[in-house]
Amino acid sequence: MFLICIGKPGVDLYRTLSDSETSRHILRFYHPKELEFGISVEVATVSSGLALMSELRWYAMRYMQDVLFEDAEHGVFLTQKLSREAYDSRSVTLSNEWDTRYRICVTEDCGVIRLPEGVPEPDTVVRTFVVWGLPEEHP
Repeated sequence: MFLICIGKPGVDLYRTLSDSETSRHILRFYHPKELEFGISVEVATVSSGLALMSELRWYAMRYMQDVLFEDAEHGVFLTQKLSREAYDSRSVTLSNEWDTRYRICVTEDCGVIRLPEGVPEPDTVVRTFVVWGLPEEHP
């Protein structure tokens, strides 16, 4: 599974994390891949992804707009909050009937747009992720 970390506009997230000795140390076993809007990191499980993001919390707050967790079983991405609820506290059960669905669109300038299902995407979108989140995260 993959974590997708979307950088803030104007931030070269791959370079920023590569330039920091601390983040290089944290990511030394993960080998992040550079994306035009951030990085992708392959992790074995959601819990290892949550642990990694806990280690990178300062970098996430400062340099990232969003972090998405791939859910290969359902073919979608999960928000970090939903991932934590589903896998740490086990307070929710994911199924194909999940109600809180929307899209996160990354624009050419690395902006993030959250769109409910059925709303057309702007022409400037370079990547779209189908996302499941918690009800309070719905756009």
